[in-house]
Amino acid sequence: MRFYRDLERDFVADLDTGTVTVATALTKLLRLSQATGGYARLDGSDGGSLVPIDGIGAKRMALADRLEDLAVTEPVVVFCRFRSDLDDVAAVARELGREYAEVSGERKDLERWQAGDATILGVQMQSGGVGIDCSRSAFAVYYSLGYSLGDYEQSLARLRRPGQERCVRYYHLVCEGTVDEAVYAALRDRRSVVEAVLARLSSRQEGVQA
Repeated sequence: MRFYRDLERDFVADLDTGTVTVATALTKLLRLSQATGGYARLDGSDGGSLVPIDGIGAKRMALADRLEDLAVTEPVVVFCRFRSDLDDVAAVARELGREYAEVSGERKDLERWQAGDATILGVQMQSGGVGIDCSRSAFAVYYSLGYSLGDYEQSLARLRRPGQERCVRYYHLVCEGTVDEAVYAALRDRRSVVEAVLARLSSRQEGVQA
């Protein structure tokens, strides 16, 4: 949280001086979101090395707790935004002795998961939001969220497809007091995510100054 607060404070300071462009705002929001998953880039740039900042992250432990509450044979879809998040999901699956499959820019294991060869399916939001059938599962976990309302709504529909006979349950892993809360609230209320997050950060700064 100390690392996250430092990032947020710098971002708010830039907002206050009016030096934030659309491009830099998206980059800074991206780094805040990565930090809630427990990762940061060493040199602060998009090309820097990604490193863990809090050992085994809180989201990773929360996912393990959630999966342990379900039967080992229960198929589960875990939606992620970042490559590092998918790697954490795969690690949790290994630790719990569950087979892992993935749909991402690097892997296309959907058919193997649909065939029952794995119970945990990690899905990168941008790669698995449209056109895939995840109705084998009635449980979805959002490990991290993107800023696209369209991608989010498409992902919700991947489990609620024709042939789904069970009540679908969605779980969102949200870090309290972070950008996660603002992103989830904006998606839930069908608002522009970036605008909502920037407005929240600006209002927080105004409250501090008052």
